[in-house]
Amino acid sequence: MESLAAYGELVSRQGTWRQAISSLVFSIAVLLTFRWIVFEPYVIPSGSMIPTLKILDFIYVNKFAYGLRLPFSSTWLFERDLPKRCDIAVFRSQTESGIFLVKRVMGLPGERVELLESGRVRINDQILSTKKIRETEDSIEFEESCADGQRTHAIKASKELSDLDVDPVVYAVTVPENHLVMFGDNRHESSDSRVWGTVSRTAMLGQALGIWLSCERSVSGMPRLCDPTSIRFSRMFQGFDEVLK
Repeated sequence: MESLAAYGELVSRQGTWRQAISSLVFSIAVLLTFRWIVFEPYVIPSGSMIPTLKILDFIYVNKFAYGLRLPFSSTWLFERDLPKRCDIAVFRSQTESGIFLVKRVMGLPGERVELLESGRVRINDQILSTKKIRETEDSIEFEESCADGQRTHAIKASKELSDLDVDPVVYAVTVPENHLVMFGDNRHESSDSRVWGTVSRTAMLGQALGIWLSCERSVSGMPRLCDPTSIRFSRMFQGFDEVLK
């Protein structure tokens, strides 16, 4: 009787272990699927999107916004709408393999897009309207229209270049089909389409929606890992409009 009881207990334990392992594998599969299809976190490594995004803002990205790809592939299972002007989008670098970038969509297919030396943008001969919102010793922040009459966002420009009597064009392109023009909000401190050209639709990975974590500094020797003693709590779980208020 004792041996039968011990055998029953062993079988019960094995069943429990199998259930635990199955539960763990299932949870990991759900998490990976969720990251593949819906949301994935990214960290901002540079100041090219200031004032909207700061270095070491950790953002969450809707990977389903523009379509769905095969995992670890550039092949689309299906595509949704093109990104809209003023979307903050994550995409594959045009010059460095394996690097992801975060910029703002400013030019759409078929449009004539010009970036002026002041940092302002002209689309099809119409300059996007701007309104000064704050000023520092060496820079000015503007509220820039998205040309749809509804959305605006903040940009940062050099004080020296923001109010020129003559405002020459520093970059101009007619956007090819299925391509986009991407600019940083920090207009005079950004490597973007003016450097590496338009971005193919196939390079788009998703739309950035907000900030879930933000830190002043990283862990020593690990530039993309947040130092928990330096968390910017006021920026956590915030939309991009909210962090600018």
